[in-house]
Amino acid sequence: MLIKVPSSKSYTNRALILAALRKGKTVIKNPLDCDDTKYMIRALKKLGITVEQKNSSQITITSNGTPFKNPGTINIGNAGTAMRFLTPLLALQPFTSTITGNLRMQERPMKDLIIGLEGVGFRIEHKNYCPPLKIHGDPTIKPKKITVKGSTSSQYISALLLSSPLLGNPEIKITDNLVSKPYIKMTRDIIKNFDSMYTVETDASSASYFFALGALGFNVKVANLTSKSLQADIQILKYLKKMGCKVKEDSQGIQVIGPKQLKPLGTVDLKELPDSAMTLSILCCFAKGRSTLKGLSNLRFKECDRLAALQIELSKTGARVKELNDGLQIYGIEKIKPSTIATYDDHRMAMCAALLKSQEPKTKIQNPGCVSKTYPNFWNDFETSLKSQVPSTK
Repeated sequence: MLIKVPSSKSYTNRALILAALRKGKTVIKNPLDCDDTKYMIRALKKLGITVEQKNSSQITITSNGTPFKNPGTINIGNAGTAMRFLTPLLALQPFTSTITGNLRMQERPMKDLIIGLEGVGFRIEHKNYCPPLKIHGDPTIKPKKITVKGSTSSQYISALLLSSPLLGNPEIKITDNLVSKPYIKMTRDIIKNFDSMYTVETDASSASYFFALGALGFNVKVANLTSKSLQADIQILKYLKKMGCKVKEDSQGIQVIGPKQLKPLGTVDLKELPDSAMTLSILCCFAKGRSTLKGLSNLRFKECDRLAALQIELSKTGARVKELNDGLQIYGIEKIKPSTIATYDDHRMAMCAALLKSQEPKTKIQNPGCVSKTYPNFWNDFETSLKSQVPSTK
C-alpha cells in the first residue's frame, strides 16, 4: 500500500524563516500543516509578516524584510524549532521582546545558544537559561565570530546560520562534538537553494514509522521520498538493512521488507538521527539479542526526556531495557506483552507506541492525540495501513 506521509517540519520551518527574511512574495508549496508550523506562522504574523494559506498545499508569504514589527510577547507552545530559530532573529531587532512557550518548553534549556549570543554582546534575560526569554534586541551587533557548543542540539547552529546575513555573516565556531550533523547540511542546502517558489519534500521522520511497519511484516511503501534526501532520518534505511531488511526504491517511493526474524543492531552510534533512533528502539524490542543505541544524550532535552521515557515504557512490554547516559541497551523478545503506554504529551512517543500496538493489539496508548504536533492524520494513515495490508511474504 502506498502511504503519503506529511511534508518535512524541518524544511517547512526553515522555509518560513527564510521567506520572512526576504523582501517580497514567497510561495511555499507542500508545507507541513501541524501544530509546530502553526505556531511559527502565528509568530511571523505578530512580527508583521503577511501569511496567506488558502489550503494546506500552499502558503504565500509577503514580507518587507527586517526590521520586523515589535510583537511584544510570542508564545510558541512546545515548538522547539520555532523557539530556537526565532531567538537570534529577535536579538537582531531594534526592540525588546519576549518569547515563551508552554510549561514543558519553559523546562527546555537554551543555554548553549544564549551563551553564544551573550558572548558577542546580546542581552537576554532568562531563568536558568530556559524560556521565557526577554530579548533586548540590538541590530548593530556584527561579530566576526560566534562560538557555540554543538553537543546538545544542532538547531542552535541552524538558527545562527539562518540569521547569519543579519549578523554580518560571522564565522560560527562549533565546540564539542556536533550532534545531528545532517541537519546542518540541510540548513546550508535550503539557504543556498531558496527562492520565491519553494517546494517542501516528504518528512523522513514521519516516514520512519511506516518503514518500521514494513520491517515488522506489512506491505507499506512511502511515497514521494528518495534515499538521496538530505534529511537526517533517511539514514534509518541503513540500520534497517543491518537488521536484515530489504529496501526497494522506485519512482513512487521507498518500501522496506522485513526478514523472518529481525537481527539485533549490536552497538551503534545514532547521534546523527535521534528521531529515527526512537523508531529503531521499538524494532529492537522484536530483535532477539542485544542492541545498544548510543550517541543519544540530546534526546533528554526534547518534548520529554525521551531516553527515560523509552526505558520506562518499553520495559512494560517484557523487553529488557536499560537506560544509559547517552542511549539505551535493549534485549529483544519474541512476543511483547499487552501494556498501557504513556506518551508524555510527546508526538514521537505516541507514534512509537503505535508500532507496539501493530504487534500487540491490546496495547493501550494514552493521549494519542498529541501526534497533531507534527502529523495530525497519523492515526488514520496508521489504521488504514493495518486494515488494508496483508503481511509480507518473508
